[in-house]
Amino acid sequence: MTYDRVRILSASMALGIALLGTPALAGDTLVFHGICDGSAAVKLGQDKILVAYDEENTIYRYPVGGGHALARAGLSGLLGIAKSDETDIEAAALASDRIWWIGSHGHDRRGAPAPYRRMLFATNVPSPPLDDLVLLSGPLDLTDTFLESPPVAAILEDAIRARHPKHGGINIEGLAIDRDGSLLVGFRSPLDKDTGRALVVRLSATGNAFVVRDSYLLDLGHRGIRDMTSDGNGFAIVSGPAGDSGDFALYAWTPPESPVLVSKLSGLNAEAILDQGTHWLILSDDGKVRRNDPESKKGQRQCDKIRKKSRLGHRHPGVYFRAERLEKTP
Repeated sequence: MTYDRVRILSASMALGIALLGTPALAGDTLVFHGICDGSAAVKLGQDKILVAYDEENTIYRYPVGGGHALARAGLSGLLGIAKSDETDIEAAALASDRIWWIGSHGHDRRGAPAPYRRMLFATNVPSPPLDDLVLLSGPLDLTDTFLESPPVAAILEDAIRARHPKHGGINIEGLAIDRDGSLLVGFRSPLDKDTGRALVVRLSATGNAFVVRDSYLLDLGHRGIRDMTSDGNGFAIVSGPAGDSGDFALYAWTPPESPVLVSKLSGLNAEAILDQGTHWLILSDDGKVRRNDPESKKGQRQCDKIRKKSRLGHRHPGVYFRAERLEKTP
C-alpha cells in the first residue's frame, strides 16, 4: 500500500482523524497475556505473530487476535549469552527465509556499557512450535559500522560512547527490509541536535558484515522512531518520544521524500507495528502501566514488576500488553 497526500487526507477523514488533532486509535483493542511489552514483532503466517519481550531473551508466538502465548523459545543459548544478559530486542523484520532481530545497541538502565545489547542477528522462520529455531547470521555489533560513516558518526559518536539511552544515548527501535534486500535501521535516539530529526541508516550486506549505504534525517515532529515496516514502495513509521514523555504518530515515508503524517496516535505507548493487509496492528509497551495487584501493599504495581515479583508471575491477570487495530483505506 502506498500513500500520497490526497489518500492520506481521505483515509484520515474516513477514520474521523484530523491530522493536526490527537485522536485515539481507531479499531479494536486486543490483549496479549503473559508479557508486558510487544517490543518487536513479525507475522508468522496469516493468523499468528512472533513477539519479542525486551525484558528477557525470549520470543513468543501468539494468535494475531490476542490471547495467551501458544509457544515460546529462548534466545540466550543461540546467542551464547547468559539469561541475565538482557539483549533488549527492540525491532524485527521478516525477509523471505529469515527474521532479522536487533537490540537497542544502547547502555543499560544504569548508563553502563552493555555489549549484549549491541546485536543484529538473523534466525530462520520457525515452525509454529518454535522448537526448530536456529541462528542463521550474527550476532553483529553495528557500532563500528555506524562510526565508519562520517555523516552517521557525526550524529551518533557521543551517544554511542557515553550516554544513557533515555538522555540522548543511542537507542535503536526500528528495523525494516527494503525491496532490494537492504536493512533500514531506525533510531529512537539520539535526534539530530540541530534539527530534531530522526536518523535512519541504510545497511547493505558485504559477506558476513554490513556497510552503511545511505542515511536519512526524517522530520517526525521532534519524535524518534519507535518502529517501522515496509509498505509497498515505502514504509510506515511509528514515531514517539526519544525520552520518557511525549506523543505518538504514524507517518508514511517513501525514500528519499519527506515523511508525511498519517495520523496522531493516543491510548498506547506505541512500540511496534505490523502490516495486516487491511489494517495496521500497533503494539504497546505496557511495562510501566500500573495494574491491580493484591500482593502489593499499595494494591497496584507496574506490569513488569508484577510479572517479576508476584507468585503468579506471567499467569497474573494484570500481566499483559495491549494492541490496537488501525484500519487502512482501500
